[in-house]
Amino acid sequence: MSWMNRLVGMVRGAGPMVRDRPWERIGITGANLPRACTFVLVLALAVTFTGWALDFTARRTPSEPVRPVTVGNPAARTQAADIAPVAFLFGALPGADGSDIKLVGVIAQGKQGEGTALLAVDGRPALAWRAGTEIAAGVTLAEVRADHVLINRSGTVQEIRLPAKATPEGIVKAP
Repeated sequence: MSWMNRLVGMVRGAGPMVRDRPWERIGITGANLPRACTFVLVLALAVTFTGWALDFTARRTPSEPVRPVTVGNPAARTQAADIAPVAFLFGALPGADGSDIKLVGVIAQGKQGEGTALLAVDGRPALAWRAGTEIAAGVTLAEVRADHVLINRSGTVQEIRLPAKATPEGIVKAP
């Protein structure tokens, strides 16, 4: 029974339990224990944040050289994939190959042939195109002039002029 009396005494705070409290050995009393614990936790938090900051700001180089990863079937396809349904989802119209181009307006600037043209391609709304950009597959806006543009269709140059402006109603031209 003596071992049980010692155990009960340790639980109540008397006896050898006092020797097993390390904070009392270093001089921390019950009133200072919360402050000491707070200090230790704040110090641990500061060390953690410092470690994270060093990890995130470290410039690392890969340990192995970067190699491209092949995706899908590496064998060559026997048939071309039909991308028309996907292209339609992104706004492409069937047959939008640049066969019908209408000149709506021009902004000629700088040297001869440079500038921007407003072109309606294949019945779509007019968009601004810079000289030298590709309008459709194989169709490039070669030059922009004051009253016309030059279109390059796979090596063949085509000239598209601005439409003639109609005289507004009610205005009579003087002879």
